[in-house]
Parts: sequence; C-alpha cells; structure tokens
Amino acid sequence: MRIIAIFAAVLAVLAAASDAAVTPAQILDRIKSAESKLQDYKAEMTIVQADKENVSEMGEGYQDILKLEKAVISYKKPDKIRYDGYTMGMKVTYIQNGYTKLVIASMVRHKDDVKSDPGKRQNTLDLGFLSSRLWVENKISLVSAEKTGLLKLKLVPRWGAENNKRHDLIWVDPKTLRIARREKYRGSGQMRMSVVFSDYSELVKGLPIATTATMFNPKGEKLGTVTYKAIKTNVGLEDSLFSMSSR
Repeated sequence: MRIIAIFAAVLAVLAAASDAAVTPAQILDRIKSAESKLQDYKAEMTIVQADKENVSEMGEGYQDILKLEKAVISYKKPDKIRYDGYTMGMKVTYIQNGYTKLVIASMVRHKDDVKSDPGKRQNTLDLGFLSSRLWVENKISLVSAEKTGLLKLKLVPRWGAENNKRHDLIWVDPKTLRIARREKYRGSGQMRMSVVFSDYSELVKGLPIATTATMFNPKGEKLGTVTYKAIKTNVGLEDSLFSMSSR
C-alpha cells in the first residue's frame, strides 16, 4: 500500500509539473500548427450597444467599430481585416492592412499609420481568436496559472511611445486555445475595457473562435455585445479587398 501511495504522489507531482510547464512559446507552437490550415474567413457581425455615451469614451480605435450595428467581417492571414457595416443607415468600411488603417464613411476617407499607436489598431483578439501574429506585435509573458486551469498572459506592444504602460491581459485555456477574458490597459496604465468571451466555434480544427464577446468599461458598465454567425473559412479572399485604394 505504501508503494502505491508513493506512486500516486509521484504521478500527481508529474501532472502538476506538466501543467506548470505550459509556456507562451508552447502555446504559440500549437497556434502555428492549427492556423497553418487557415487562410481567411468571412462572418456576419451584429453589435448590440448598451450605452453610446460609454462607447464614446473608448477612443478612436473602438468607436469606429462599436458604432456599427451590423457588418460583414473579412480576415486574411496574417494581418488583414475589413469591416463592411452600417450605422444609422449609412455604410461604413474599416480596413486594416498591416499597420495602415483606412476608414470610409459617406464623404469621409481617413487613412492612418497605426504601427506606433496600438490603441488604434485591431488584432485577432478583437475577432475572438488567437494567432501567431500576436507574438509578432507583442512581447508575451506568463503572469500566472489560475486554479480554473486558465493561463493569464500579458501582452506588451513592441512598438509605441517610450514609458508607455499600454498592455493587454488575456486568460487562455491552454488545452483548447479558447480565450476566456481580455483586459485592455491604456498608456497611463489605467484599464480601458474588459471583454468576456463565450459561445465558441472552430475556424479550423484546433483553432477556436468566440462567437460572442461582451464588453465592459472600467466601471463594469456594459458597452455592448458582439456576436458572429455564418462563419465561412478559406473562401479565397483577394488581397485587393484590403487595398488602401478600396471604395
């Protein structure tokens, strides 16, 4: 019996060590393996806003998106994102190609270089899934392993103003690669917003996407809920769809 007890204790220690051994680099390896099967996708997005005044406090990067009522999302690996949506009956197009952002609405056409301003930039966390591109644009470190089994990771942008405290915290299930929660912090170090993810689907095998994201301001007040449906992967999106000369 004593031998059995010792053996069980050794197995428990090994299991705990295995869990503790999960690193951001290992998560990245799993993401690269899964996303190798993904080239692009399209989805229908609906936004239900809770309070437009709260949304107005979020800054330019999120006002552009949260003002939309519905949109078609187009994503092409590794860093092309397009929203074609409507707000108050007016069509709005938002394109991000690498570090260049273009917003087209009615008589407005505004282009920005957002490489040094990550607060104005979108990434795949905004779309509800993990990608290897996040490691390119951020220094990612493990903060803690939660009792729930989730890993808490810190993402610090590689480019931006000096002495900037801007960063993200995300809670990830290392077994499924699902994102459970995200907190965004401003350059001052103050929280900008938090997002709770739920209702997952798979873009490709092994790469989940949250189809519901509920956003809150630092006071815990609801900003709105984003839902995705009719997700279609590897549809053959052309690069011209993300061109800065798009109309």
